[in-house]
Amino acid sequence: MVDERNEMPDIEKEGSASGEGTPPKKGFKGLSFLRSLKLPKAFKSIKIPEMPWLKKIEQMPWMQKMPKKLKIPKVAEIDTHVLLAKVKKNYIWILLGVLVLSMVLARTAKKIITMRAKAREAKEMVEFLETIPVKAYKTKRMDFKDSLPVMGRIEGFKEIELRFETSGILESFNFEEGERILEGDIIASLNQKDALLKLKYAALEMEKAKRMYELGGHDKVAYEQKKLEYESAKRDLEKTNIYAPGDGYLGSKEKSAGAYVTSQDKVGTFVDFSEVYAAFDVIEEDSPKIELGQNVDIFLDAYPGDTYAGTVDMISPIIEGRTRTQKVKVELDNEENLLKPGMFARSIINTYEKKDALMIPSAAFKKKEQQYFVYIIHRKEPAEGEAEAEGEAEERDQGVVEERSIEIEYLTHDMAEVGKGLEEGELIIRELHQEYKDKDEVEITEVQETIF
Repeated sequence: MVDERNEMPDIEKEGSASGEGTPPKKGFKGLSFLRSLKLPKAFKSIKIPEMPWLKKIEQMPWMQKMPKKLKIPKVAEIDTHVLLAKVKKNYIWILLGVLVLSMVLARTAKKIITMRAKAREAKEMVEFLETIPVKAYKTKRMDFKDSLPVMGRIEGFKEIELRFETSGILESFNFEEGERILEGDIIASLNQKDALLKLKYAALEMEKAKRMYELGGHDKVAYEQKKLEYESAKRDLEKTNIYAPGDGYLGSKEKSAGAYVTSQDKVGTFVDFSEVYAAFDVIEEDSPKIELGQNVDIFLDAYPGDTYAGTVDMISPIIEGRTRTQKVKVELDNEENLLKPGMFARSIINTYEKKDALMIPSAAFKKKEQQYFVYIIHRKEPAEGEAEAEGEAEERDQGVVEERSIEIEYLTHDMAEVGKGLEEGELIIRELHQEYKDKDEVEITEVQETIF
């Protein structure tokens, strides 16, 4: 069998023999590889058909001017074996190229899929970070009533500290604690010996001056002087007694008979509780809410089943410096004398009441530069196909923030009444834990319809 490799002409040798090619390149392994291949006998019987278009190309002027090494061989000069070798070589390289390209495309496709998955995850993460989770409150109107709880005590309509106008030894206390006293009664007395002597002496001097005046021995001025001395002595005697200012009771006895007292010493207390007051101390922060005539409900520990109603009758014009409180009094009837001065009292002062008021939580607005702002949430519809991208994932409730100015009519620790700037049914951010601004995107995690 003839070795087919010897029958396969070398392309480089043929080009060199005709003088139209360049010297063969050393080290080129492609032709040696092709020589080692055995071509099937079927290839030898292949006849190259006529190619008139190739001849026309060869006859073109620009082809005649081309270098010989680039000259396309004539059809007649094409050897079947050379053509088959070229086809074989191209076929192998094409297969190798397709294989390499397939591997590259496979790896590239894998990378593209991985990159798209990472990009989708990054996009979701960015959306999550850019979207702020918030709780929303749906505004609505309601009947609102605000009250202020305070604690205090019962005080008598008259509570008078009993003091002598002069100094001396306490001789007698004419009443015991809790005894009924009528107006003008002498409650207590000092030792009156000195005062009586002065009064008696002043009376004698006045009588003497009167007789001398009548006889013409003294002028009228001297008589009037002695008369004034008598009145002064009489007044000094009255200072040794304490008289009841009205009908009432002896509340307390601070001194006993025999004690030396001065005008600065408290010897007892006179009280009149036919009418009493419930007195309360309101802290400075709540004092602007208190007004005359406000309704008050009062509860006493002594009578747990009863409620006493009254109105604010007196508001102290000052804030006490030590306690930082303002005194408020509510007058109460006490015909049955059940309310005793000193009883502990609890009270609820109705400071504000309004029907159909638009209320919001106090944590839902912010004050900036003497203005109040809320943050409205406008819900937005999800984009088409967004739900399908996540399969069976739950749809997210998202919205866009709008900063809006409002007017506050009444404010408490827990809620506020809005006068202008807000409509019933709008959604607002429930708690302002951070700064928000217009066009911020938020995710609504919960919608609340009650303030508490």
